Amino acid sequence: MENTKITGIHYASRKPVRLELDRGRITAVEELGPVPLAGDGKSEQLPVVAPGLVELQINGYKGIDLNAPGLSVEQVLQFSRNLLATGVCSYYPTLITGDPDKISASVAAIARARQEDAVSAAMIKGIHLEGPFICGEDGPRGAHPKAWVRKPDPSLVDHWQEEAKGDIQILTLAPELPGSIDLIRKCVDMGITVSIGHTSADTDSIRAAVEAGARLSTHLGNGCHGMLPRHPNYIWDQLAETELYASMIGDGYHLPVSVLKVFYQVKQQKAILISDAMTYAGMEPGAYESPAIGKVVLTPEGKLHMAGRPKTLAGSASSLIMGVRHMSRIIGFTKAWDMGSLNPSRLMMGEKPMGLQAGAAADLVLLEPEKSPSKIREVVLEGKRV
Repeated sequence: MENTKITGIHYASRKPVRLELDRGRITAVEELGPVPLAGDGKSEQLPVVAPGLVELQINGYKGIDLNAPGLSVEQVLQFSRNLLATGVCSYYPTLITGDPDKISASVAAIARARQEDAVSAAMIKGIHLEGPFICGEDGPRGAHPKAWVRKPDPSLVDHWQEEAKGDIQILTLAPELPGSIDLIRKCVDMGITVSIGHTSADTDSIRAAVEAGARLSTHLGNGCHGMLPRHPNYIWDQLAETELYASMIGDGYHLPVSVLKVFYQVKQQKAILISDAMTYAGMEPGAYESPAIGKVVLTPEGKLHMAGRPKTLAGSASSLIMGVRHMSRIIGFTKAWDMGSLNPSRLMMGEKPMGLQAGAAADLVLLEPEKSPSKIREVVLEGKRV
C-alpha cells in the first residue's frame, strides 16, 4: 500500500501531530509546531485523531441480530460496515446462551465472513461466547434463556472452536459451576480470554477463577441479583481482584453515574466500555416488536424499555461512541476514549504496540475538533480511509 500521511490534533496531548501510515501500520508519529494558517487567515480546522474504538461485546445493531437463527454471511458483512461508521475498528461479535446447533451455525457464518470479506477480516478480532455456562438463577442469568443454560462442557468448546476456525477469543462463564475452573485453565491454554459474568459466585470461587487465568468481568454491575449482601458480594469481590479488567455498559441507563465513576476509579487502565448493544441500537426511535421479549420502545434519548413499563430496560440500544460521550462527562474525553480503545486493546493484545504509536495498527477515528467525541469526520481502517 502507498505511504499515507495524516495530520491532526492528538486526542490525548491536544498537540498537532503527523502520522505516517504504511501497509496497515503506523510507521511514525511526529509532533508538529503551531498549526499553520489557512488562506483566509483562520486557524486550520484539523481533526482530532484518536485510535479506533474496540468493541468487546455486541449482540446486534441496526436491525441485525447476531443471535437470530439463520445468521448469514451477508448480514455479518453489513454489520461490520454499520459499526465502522460509528468509529469501531475492531469488534468481537457476541453470541449468548442458546441452542448449541444455532451457536455452531452462527460462529461458522462469522468465520466465513472473515474469510470472504477484507473489511470483516480486519474488524472482527474474534468471537465472544457469552454463555451458556452461566448461573441459571433469575437476576444473574439476565435475558439469557434458561432452557439452554448448561454446566461447563470442554468438548462443546472444542466443537465450537472448530466450527469457528479458531476465532473464539472470549468466553464469559460463571466460575461457581462445577468444572468451571478446569474449563478456565483449558481456555487459557487455547488462547481464549475468560471473563466472569452472569454469576452468583462467592469470594473463593472468584479468587479461584482469577488464579486459573480469568482476566475480565463481563458488564460488571449488570446481570446480577436485585438485592445483594452489603459485603462480601460478587461485585465487590471482582472489583477487589487487581488482575481483572472490568467491562461496563456506559449508556447512562444500565449503571448510574456514581457506579461508573467508582468502577473507573478502582480499575483505571483496566476499565473498559462496551455497548452490549442489541438489534435496535442505531434504529429510529419508536415502538418495535422483539421476537424474543415482545413489544419494546426506543426513546429519542436512546433508552430501550419494555412497552408500558418505562422503568424496565429491554437491553442496550447505545453505540460504543455514545457510551464514550456519556463517560466523557464523568471522567473527561481522553480517559473515556481510552476506555473504548486502548484499554480493551491492552487486555486482548498484551504488550503489542497500540494506539497512536509506531508499530500499531493504522486504525484511526478522525473527529470534528469542536464536536468530539460525538461527530466523526472520517475513519481509517488498516491505513485506508473509509
